Amino acid sequence: MARLAGVVGVLVGILTCMSVHLDVVMVHSMRTPASISFWEKMLPSVQVIPETIKTSVSPVEGTATADEFAAIVRDAMSFPALSAKFCEVAGLVCDEDIVIHSYTIKTNASTTVALPMGGHNMMTHASAASRAMGISTINDFQLDFFLEENLVEGAYMHLADNLFDPIPLRAFLPSIVAKVLPALTTANLPKLLAAFAIGKNTRMAAMMATAAYLCESPALPGEQRACPTSVEEMAAFVASEVGEKVEVLSTRGAPTSAPTTTEKKAPVKVLSYEKRSLGEGKNIVVCHNVMFPSQLYYCHHVTGTKVVQASLGASDGSVIHGVAICHMDTTLWASEHPAFSALNIPRGAEACHWNTQNDLIWIPTSISATI
Repeated sequence: MARLAGVVGVLVGILTCMSVHLDVVMVHSMRTPASISFWEKMLPSVQVIPETIKTSVSPVEGTATADEFAAIVRDAMSFPALSAKFCEVAGLVCDEDIVIHSYTIKTNASTTVALPMGGHNMMTHASAASRAMGISTINDFQLDFFLEENLVEGAYMHLADNLFDPIPLRAFLPSIVAKVLPALTTANLPKLLAAFAIGKNTRMAAMMATAAYLCESPALPGEQRACPTSVEEMAAFVASEVGEKVEVLSTRGAPTSAPTTTEKKAPVKVLSYEKRSLGEGKNIVVCHNVMFPSQLYYCHHVTGTKVVQASLGASDGSVIHGVAICHMDTTLWASEHPAFSALNIPRGAEACHWNTQNDLIWIPTSISATI
């Protein structure tokens, strides 16, 4: 009876809080969110917090709505209607049938389905291709590889989508929810699906399975990895790996919607570029936007890299300020890494790739920025 009374209390609390969520959000927006205050404490040298972070602060942070949803997740209770309502007021994306082309393939029947994670397709209503067409590592999302020697002013490059990120930005989870969310592992996938009321045979379920698979996979030797679901988790990981004196870089000026077929075929022109120092590249964190109902980044601390920045002129007259990472030694990469076939290079050779507009690159500020 006591547990039943507790559940009823949670339900009443959530319904009450969600019915007035607009007032809560309005009051919340008038003060500095606790997550941003934490960020400023952990990373005081970042004078301008990236828009991708500021716009992804949870609108229900510090509210009773977050507290009550955290209780549901912590106790592994299942209330689909309330989970759906939380998705709405918390700025999440819980559309079960969302289509994101970087996660899709064409089957023999020309049916678009969600990509399998590590060769295991979550979809039961369509037949997916083999692992060779699936996602095994974060690198399988990368398409725009190039050789550093080809980055010269006046050169032309073909980019898949002009560094447009098809994965939409969502709100992070409030810290109180992130702390009780089951670990992002494939074993916990049923609990994760239940928390956000996502059906198991859906596109979103397949994307969540991919996220869980990536986040539980071991990092390369010498690397550290994290999959933050809150602003606080990201700030803490960056500070622990790079230190508090950091600079954040990201691609700017990429299109805000998927380029047309004509735009995709047109190459971009290298207008100018800057190759940053090898010393700086010994200690960086790269965070890739990964699809999940809440904002989720796959962050890994990498070494032996060089950061490259370039202004790229697109066919429509716009200028994309791209950020790329050059990996100086790819010996530890899997032999099937897409860069090797894309660039026709042997394993171990240097390989570079552009980062899409929602990815973040963290570099130390205490080291000379140029070669």
